[in-house]
Amino acid sequence: MGEFIGHMHPALVHMPIGFIMLSVLSDWYLNRQGHASATKISTFMWGFSFLSCIAAIATGTVLLMSGYFEGKHMFLHLLSGWGIMIVTTLLFLSKWRNKTFFKLQNTILKAAAVVLLLVSGHNGGVMTHGENYLPLPFTSGDKTAPEDLDALDSINVYAHILKPIFDKKCFRCHEVDDARGKLDMTSIEGLTDDTYGDPGIFAGNLKDSEIYKRVTMEADEHKYMPPSGPVMSYDEIKLLEWWILSGASFEKDLRLMEVSPEMKEFFLEKYGIDLRRKTFYEKVNVEAVAQSIIDDIKENDFNISLLASTNNFVDVSRVGHDDLVTSVQLKRLLQAKEQITWLDLGATSINDDDVQTIVQLKNLTKLKLQKTSISDESLRLIADNLNQLSVLNIYGTKITDQGLDYLSNMASLKQLFIWQTQTTAAGINRLKSALPDIEVVSGL
Repeated sequence: MGEFIGHMHPALVHMPIGFIMLSVLSDWYLNRQGHASATKISTFMWGFSFLSCIAAIATGTVLLMSGYFEGKHMFLHLLSGWGIMIVTTLLFLSKWRNKTFFKLQNTILKAAAVVLLLVSGHNGGVMTHGENYLPLPFTSGDKTAPEDLDALDSINVYAHILKPIFDKKCFRCHEVDDARGKLDMTSIEGLTDDTYGDPGIFAGNLKDSEIYKRVTMEADEHKYMPPSGPVMSYDEIKLLEWWILSGASFEKDLRLMEVSPEMKEFFLEKYGIDLRRKTFYEKVNVEAVAQSIIDDIKENDFNISLLASTNNFVDVSRVGHDDLVTSVQLKRLLQAKEQITWLDLGATSINDDDVQTIVQLKNLTKLKLQKTSISDESLRLIADNLNQLSVLNIYGTKITDQGLDYLSNMASLKQLFIWQTQTTAAGINRLKSALPDIEVVSGL
């Protein structure tokens, strides 16, 4: 019953505002007109103002006993509320008994009532809607565009995602100067403090994380949070749960954390954060190849095309042209050495000397040299120079285990095609031991 009465306060608290403002305006109008019934009407209006203040104070006191509200804003709201009730009582008694307690009493008391209404209303608004509920004059609120989290090199789950949620839905009741329930959610120390019971956040433990317990209660439970204002959504609670179970780190970079496929999909869908392992050409920007260079490369019997519409990297191949590639033709590719990331020279006349030119294309991520005349020396050059290479096709060549040993230091290499070569199972196993994540397609 007490909880029901307390929850009537938000509805009843607006009644004194209306009656007091109507009483002030009606007194001004009736006195100006010299109305014969001005005193009776004024007594009636201030009587209702007094009664509405009693109702608001009574329900507010019951709500205060719930323990939801404390701090300076609550104190000022309560103090100004009692002040309003005292002022309206004096005004009602002066009208009813037709008594003057002091000089200019009506003017002073009415001015005091209006000022106290503003003080009480403002502090009530802060408690209900937060510190920034009232926008600055001549502004239409915060129009700041949401931050593009995926564009950040480092993403802190707490600082970049959770803290803004707490700011909107929790800080208004749990800040430094108004920490209701002794919980300050504006600082890491406040979130993890267990002085007054379970901490707000207990790393790895949902059962003892007070914030998680409160936001996952049934909405009609007494301790459900927040008791008013916007509640945390299902997705926000899911993020909070994952973060706590993942160790509740206030420092770790999300991109370096272990994230399940389900949560990767969640971060992509809800926050636009792509946690897939990105290839080199997805992370790096280069200038576009000039059209004159593209034309020159094509005139030297190469195919050249844009790899994707989202970047300026290009794919170059010899497919459909003469298999004889001269050193002069090959060197024409150096005009686009920053942009060439895929290169297919399979089934051509490429040899070890030509590879010395190829390795100057530092941004290569995929290289096809199958069925060419290269030897282990070419793999030594590739391993020493192409630090971004992830796919290498050298099937049908004279490569031996020595060549595979050269590749064992290429941390970037993820896929290797080597069937119909002179490599052995022992050499392949040594390579796999050195590069556990590599996929070797050997035909063995």
